[in-house]
Amino acid sequence: MNFKKYIYRKKIKDLPEDLLPREKALKYGISSLSDIELLALSLGQGTKDLNVLGLADLILKNRKLKDLKDLKIEDLTKIKGIGKAKALQILSIGEIIKRVEEDEESIIFEKPSDVFKHIKWLSKEKQEKMLVLYTNTMNQLLGEEIVAVGSLNIVNIKPRDIFIPALRYNAYGIILVHNHPEGSPEPSKEDIKFTGLIKDLSIKMGFELLDHIIVGKKGYFSFSSEGLI
Repeated sequence: MNFKKYIYRKKIKDLPEDLLPREKALKYGISSLSDIELLALSLGQGTKDLNVLGLADLILKNRKLKDLKDLKIEDLTKIKGIGKAKALQILSIGEIIKRVEEDEESIIFEKPSDVFKHIKWLSKEKQEKMLVLYTNTMNQLLGEEIVAVGSLNIVNIKPRDIFIPALRYNAYGIILVHNHPEGSPEPSKEDIKFTGLIKDLSIKMGFELLDHIIVGKKGYFSFSSEGLI
């Protein structure tokens, strides 16, 4: 008899207490649980054919917990007994893992060159784009948003498209970034005027405009480095 198959097909309530993730965690601590037991505890319920331990074992076959972040909904719904609701529950665990890993690899902007390193890909773009980076008081990146694409007329960009995400991220600092695909990174009169407008609005709304960086084919221009902010 395959012991694992036997255990996984029994009802959870009929298993010995030392095989139950919840009871084991309460008795020995959450760190005592295996990957399968941790996932089972998070899932709560199994399927018609497998109890929650069996389902967790099936999901983690040839995988580690951290691999859940790479799964797609199609990978899960093809498993017998997993519908969209259960798949989303599993994907949410993967997304939590992904975000924790991203937090551990946090990006901090200490100088304009750090920003340029992060957005250097803009120098290869053929379309004009306006990107906004949002930071906390430690200059740590909280999020980024593309607020305009193509034939960029910077004076027509709506300030609300910049500030609404700032509120959502609960940001402190704002860094504007846009590219000049066909020219040098030197700012135009419109760029300077627009930057002044966003700076004034930032002050009124309780944010700090940290920089406006223009990316050209070769190099970049930083408003803060040039004393224009």
